[in-house]
Amino acid sequence: MKTKHILAALAAAFIVNTASAQDGAVDFEKQILPILKTSCFKCHEKEHEDNGKIKKPKGGLRLDGAAVIMKGGKENPNENVVAGKPESSWLLKTMALPESDELAMPPEGKGDRVSAADQALIKKWIASGASFGAWKGVE
Repeated sequence: MKTKHILAALAAAFIVNTASAQDGAVDFEKQILPILKTSCFKCHEKEHEDNGKIKKPKGGLRLDGAAVIMKGGKENPNENVVAGKPESSWLLKTMALPESDELAMPPEGKGDRVSAADQALIKKWIASGASFGAWKGVE
């Protein structure tokens, strides 16, 4: 009898885990962070020295840590990423603008444009609560 209960519990756990994997939950560190590194970090990371020059994050916006992503920059503070509301999140809004728009990110020549598929992934991540998991990034 105990064996049947153990097998039933294992089967239920397997079904729950499989459902979680299939629901397409977005993993920030594996899926979103690489996009930000490729397209955003060049201009939006912690102040640092580069070839003898101090480079500050453009617009005061850093994208290299969980807390600073949520904080946002000088423009639209606390609206960079609005958990559960991709339509209110400036990070996504600026990526979706046409390259010719002065607010489009990244600006022409400053990084790779974020593909429509990656924008959809970021939108899904924000809509599902913008969880960073265990990732903290740079403080």
